[in-house]
Amino acid sequence: MGSSDHRTTARILDILETIASVQDGVSLSDLSRSLAIPKSSLHPLLCTLAERRYLHYLQREERYYLGENTFVLGNKYVNNHDVLEQIKDVMQQVNQKTGETLYFGVLSKRDVLYLAKADLHSQFRVVSNPGNKLPAYSTGYGKALLSQFMPDQIHSLYPEGELKLVTPQTVRNVDQLNIQLEGIRTTGFAYEKGESTTGIQCVAVAIKVDGQVLAGMSIAVPEFRYTAQREEQFKTLLDDARSQIQRIIAGNRSQWIYSGEYNR
Repeated sequence: MGSSDHRTTARILDILETIASVQDGVSLSDLSRSLAIPKSSLHPLLCTLAERRYLHYLQREERYYLGENTFVLGNKYVNNHDVLEQIKDVMQQVNQKTGETLYFGVLSKRDVLYLAKADLHSQFRVVSNPGNKLPAYSTGYGKALLSQFMPDQIHSLYPEGELKLVTPQTVRNVDQLNIQLEGIRTTGFAYEKGESTTGIQCVAVAIKVDGQVLAGMSIAVPEFRYTAQREEQFKTLLDDARSQIQRIIAGNRSQWIYSGEYNR
């Protein structure tokens, strides 16, 4: 395969990832500027993706959105693997006992990628959904995942030192983050206090199999329902759920297709 073929493939992936990163669609001109691709080269790719329903072109707005086939493929990725369904069952049990939302996901470079959500019995719906990404340092289970790294490794992950704020409560720099991560390594539990969503607190744990941190899980609770007594209940339930999920993954390693690693 020639280099031009590689470039075309990379451009198609760049198009999909760019459009997926925004909610309001993207125009041809904006895509051309953002990706540094001439309109004459970009337009045929967009037409093909739209014809194959990986993109949807809304003519009255002259903007492109993700199409239905990206949804179909994404759901096949998740639903074809029974291990995630088993994990969801464990999460639903905790959701039923607490009435609060649970999240499960993995590390995707410096972000967390949400894989599953349990909120059937929740009294308050939290907005993050499977497929979303947030900076790992801003979420409870993201910090649980980052706790596998030592301080020098965290400095390597965030060489800029300062961390971009998601909310005014987000941890502000690597030194503060390392202090939090040391506490997580000591106790086995991570916390978030309005750092990714204002008004929401979380308690979270890492999922480790054969000495490797693969995933994380959290309970997200509105601040007005978060008490010290409930926190102890959440930690007990999370600890038990963690053990169950670790056994599920250990018994189905061939089905664990989710990276859970920084460098993928």
